[in-house]
Amino acid sequence: MADESLHVPDTNIDFHIVQLFERLETLRKEPGHKLSRSLQGRINMHTELRSLEFWRSITCECLASFFYVFIVCGAAAGAGVGASVSSVLLATALSSGFSMIALTQCFLHISGAHVNPAVSIGMVVARQISPLRALLYIVAQSGGSIAGAALLYGIIDRSEERLKKICFALRKA
Repeated sequence: MADESLHVPDTNIDFHIVQLFERLETLRKEPGHKLSRSLQGRINMHTELRSLEFWRSITCECLASFFYVFIVCGAAAGAGVGASVSSVLLATALSSGFSMIALTQCFLHISGAHVNPAVSIGMVVARQISPLRALLYIVAQSGGSIAGAALLYGIIDRSEERLKKICFALRKA
């Protein structure tokens, strides 16, 4: 009985394939549908600049880069006090991986969670995003990274004894 329900005649398959393509074509022509937007091509630059989604994604890229640099560099700076080089590298690697997982989970649906200008350039080459979006992503990522490093620089303890310990640990490696 189970074999009979799975068996579909060849002529019936052709009919279903044609029907599927007709439905996809109808969806593509329907305005406002997700499939029609993805197949339409690019929107013009003026429209893209005026959309809230565009600026939201730029802001998210800036925040993602800010948090990434702050977390990873903060882990490296915090682990460097009286620790071996291997533990500093392990702390940095773990913070890098887990922060990238968290940031991707938070920002993927908004901006694509590129976080890295190289990823944005690759997406332009693959024609997944517009050159304007990539340019502003790169500016936002750079600004967010600089801001994250600046905040960390203002927070960490820069006493001479601590710096000597870190430099001594790095020389031993």
